[in-house]
Amino acid sequence: MPTAAKLIGAAFLTITALYATYLSLSVEQTIYLNYKIYFVNAAIGLWVGWRSIGADPGMGGMGSIVSGMRGLVLLVVYSTVAFGCWVVIVKLQNFFIRNFEDILVSWWKGILDYLSIISAPEIVLVFVIGACISGVSAGLANRYWS
Repeated sequence: MPTAAKLIGAAFLTITALYATYLSLSVEQTIYLNYKIYFVNAAIGLWVGWRSIGADPGMGGMGSIVSGMRGLVLLVVYSTVAFGCWVVIVKLQNFFIRNFEDILVSWWKGILDYLSIISAPEIVLVFVIGACISGVSAGLANRYWS
């Protein structure tokens, strides 16, 4: 059942994911992707914000901030796994992978590359502030619009 908390949490976490993706592409241009990662991270942010933050938003206090941080952790985990899969798919399409071990190595290398890109201080700051805003706003929406 859609609620205001789910909608607000999903909207703000999607905005956070889009802005962090913009910053991460401006920090380091990668060969593997271009504008398509915006749609992938926006979809992940929308889904995580709806399912994680909106399901247990709290009432606008510390519980809401914890809910936003939980959504942030899930956003980072899902987006790193998606980026690793993207790297493997691109390498498979270009016939750079010959055996199964290369698939696992490429996947882990893609994950570690993405984590090194998003661990820049300005991106971490955007993630933390966006998670707090999305959690608190979803909590306040839960308090006043439910």
